Amino acid sequence: MLTPADHIHHATGPDGTAVLDVRRQTWLMLDKDASRIWHALTVRGGTAGLADEIAVPTGQDPQQISGQIAAFIDELVAAGVLVDTDRPRRARRRWWRR
Repeated sequence: MLTPADHIHHATGPDGTAVLDVRRQTWLMLDKDASRIWHALTVRGGTAGLADEIAVPTGQDPQQISGQIAAFIDELVAAGVLVDTDRPRRARRRWWRR
């Protein structure tokens, strides 16, 4: 399951979601579509059915939207904004104990 990292704080408003990375001291501003993905992950616990919710009303291909959602989530994981709680964390070794 993907969840925000411990150093991430977020708030959602009418125009999207603001994500604060305290460790890097940076903000990530999510528009309404990206905010829907964030909400699905943080509140619903996953993106199942989200591609259809976005694609069907607008006449788009759900499979294409699904690929875009996956790419966006991969970017958030790579940036350290989201963490996968199902994957074991790597043990951190102190530099002086190598």
